[in-house]
Amino acid sequence: MMSSPGPAFAGLIAAAALLLAGCTSTTDGSGTPASSGSGNSSHDFPSASVSGPTAASSPAGPASGSGTLSASTHPVPSKPLKTVTVHAPSGTNYVLKIWADVNDASCFDHAYGKPMVTFLIKHPCQGLERYLGTTTVKGNPVGFAESVTGFPGTASDPYAYSNAFTRLENADGTGSISDLMREGYRLPLGPPAVPASEAFRVISQDNGVTVWDMWYLADTTPQNDPALLQMAEDIFVQF
Repeated sequence: MMSSPGPAFAGLIAAAALLLAGCTSTTDGSGTPASSGSGNSSHDFPSASVSGPTAASSPAGPASGSGTLSASTHPVPSKPLKTVTVHAPSGTNYVLKIWADVNDASCFDHAYGKPMVTFLIKHPCQGLERYLGTTTVKGNPVGFAESVTGFPGTASDPYAYSNAFTRLENADGTGSISDLMREGYRLPLGPPAVPASEAFRVISQDNGVTVWDMWYLADTTPQNDPALLQMAEDIFVQF
């Protein structure tokens, strides 16, 4: 019969058990950089399906405003992940420099505001892709945060939940999808968060929805500046 293990041996077994548990744990909704590629002629949204989480797992968030910024900061790359040129039908050209591109399987854990989080738990999105980029509008440097998602509909109305999400995004005090700056990503210049005065636009197409935050990097942004709102329309068609 073997003698019982000594204290040192028992300690090694305990440490090994803890290491094994750590290796098999998973984290829901952690962002991973997407592979770079050229812009598409149509604006597609991510198609990864996810099962609905329980209400107990939803994060708390403010009912309005930009929410609390992430305490951790992701390093800004030394050069853009990709550069895309968009030729708008109006004749305006936009050179987009993408500094962050993050894909997530779910939306509820990348949102804030009780109405928004509750909606996203009840009606899970079909995946989420978010960008952080810069461009130039009429000679002025511009920063933008873009969130792209989509929702399955019902048999009678395939766009029911994408339309409901759009209405919720446009309403006051309901919250929003978190832009990447709220999760610690940064641009090489400009403020560390989306400024309070900005241009905000929600564009839907079929059951896909794109949320835009846009602001001037070197000057104050008039609320919903027309040139920036037009930029969102122009870019949406081709990027």
